[in-house]
Amino acid sequence: MKDPPAARPQKQTVNAAFLVQSKERKMARTGSAYLDLELLNAKGVARGKLWDCDQFRLDFEVADIVRVVGDVEEFQGSTQIRVRQVIRLAEGEVNLLDLFPRSRRDPEEMFAALLDRLRQMPEGPLRALLLALMEDPEIAAKYKLAPAAMTYHHAYLGGLLEHVLSLVELADRVLDHYPELRRELVLAGLLLHDIGKIEELGYKTGIRYTTRGQLLGHIAIGIEIVNEKIRALADFPGTLKDQIEHIILAHHGELQFGSPKEPAFPEALVVHLLDNLDSKLQSMRAQYAADKDRAGDFTARNPALKRELLKIE
Repeated sequence: MKDPPAARPQKQTVNAAFLVQSKERKMARTGSAYLDLELLNAKGVARGKLWDCDQFRLDFEVADIVRVVGDVEEFQGSTQIRVRQVIRLAEGEVNLLDLFPRSRRDPEEMFAALLDRLRQMPEGPLRALLLALMEDPEIAAKYKLAPAAMTYHHAYLGGLLEHVLSLVELADRVLDHYPELRRELVLAGLLLHDIGKIEELGYKTGIRYTTRGQLLGHIAIGIEIVNEKIRALADFPGTLKDQIEHIILAHHGELQFGSPKEPAFPEALVVHLLDNLDSKLQSMRAQYAADKDRAGDFTARNPALKRELLKIE
């Protein structure tokens, strides 16, 4: 007796609101036009293709909120949406911030935990600097919402704060093992290494670079923010200022990865290595989550790590 034919997998459909992050008209090999779309909602960024797009009324642009109807499909090893319909939504139908992916952790709770740790530091110039920054209402509001990156790691609202709190908790364990390291300087470096992200990345029309962020980058902006607070503190040691600046400049680790300097003393090296560890593990974590239903032993290629990842039980 023959086995019954295997049931065909049910097609996964999409009918949801998205923020349009990019929209580009392209030509297929067949000569017909299609739209290549980058769509954002609380689940993350999705690629979309609207084939034979010239037969549709396309009254939407980048930064508009739209309802997309379509089917999920695999294309060249990646998941995308084969779009069947795009409907522009009126202002107020969807809260823009509700379309952004965000940390699962409450930003207020994370920020309170970070402040509590800073207040446990011994009195001194580093404690004064960090509290001056984190107790500044304007900086605090941005720090709670800022993503840590556009796509690489912690690329969601609250991602920067989640990343930094993870680093501070990790550093306290590592520093117990290396008592010769200056704990307060490492903690300061971890808190300040990406502070420029609060102005480099914006999220009014999607998580994207601001004009200033595109021109200067978060390293230069971060040093500017830190130095402005240092100037307001009386008698901040010049040598300590130079070392904090160096940690910010060197936290990417190598010139080829965007660091103007490479780590030149132990605390700067520790900040780089912990940052690298936490960011890459989070990138892997996000890739596994995105590809949990993908067939096969490996995920799709992770653009940040430039490799496919072996699925693990």
